[in-house]
Amino acid sequence: MFLIPFRPGFLGRACAALLIAGLGTACGDDLQPTPGPGEDENPVVTPQDGANLKHQDNGDGSFTSVVDATDGAVWVGMDLDTGKQVSATEDAVWDLAFQRYTVKARGGVSGTGNVQVAIVPGTTFSALTQAPASGYMTDAADGPDTGDSPDTVFNLGDGWYVYDLPTHTLTPREQLYVVRSDSGTYFKVQVQSYYDAAGTPAMMKLLWAQVAAPAGGQP
Repeated sequence: MFLIPFRPGFLGRACAALLIAGLGTACGDDLQPTPGPGEDENPVVTPQDGANLKHQDNGDGSFTSVVDATDGAVWVGMDLDTGKQVSATEDAVWDLAFQRYTVKARGGVSGTGNVQVAIVPGTTFSALTQAPASGYMTDAADGPDTGDSPDTVFNLGDGWYVYDLPTHTLTPREQLYVVRSDSGTYFKVQVQSYYDAAGTPAMMKLLWAQVAAPAGGQP
């Protein structure tokens, strides 16, 4: 009979190796990788009301929000990524800010958040499910037009509204805006009205929702 010579310590090391291998096999199926920061590409937005910002969840991923922008000396900031009212007096986390009929985005001359806006005419809110790949702009310095206010994308050219001279009222144009937030998430935004039920101006109603990023990635 052939005998394996006994070596002290060999049996203990062999048993330890087998034990570790067994534990790895038994626990392997239970180990799951932990997502790192920024790996959730479609975070759930849960808007919260603020003093000048009220939300209604439409139940389909979209929200109807009313911004009280009646104070001509105050900018009401909105963080689209969280749906919260935030301070627009500081270059912090706001994406859009409202004051009376002016809407600005935190990019270009309006801030360092690189928030970009594309105007998307000729489509409906429900039909737009993916952000366009081009056409994005940032707020710019005042150009050769009437007034001396910066040319924000929302107020660029004829602006988001039609002004009726006889009644001095503003009516939103039927066009959509896609906003690339400071975190790189895309939202479609439509201005629905400028007056509340009592006729108070600067009570801006918005319909908005997150949309998929452009095909091929960010522009």
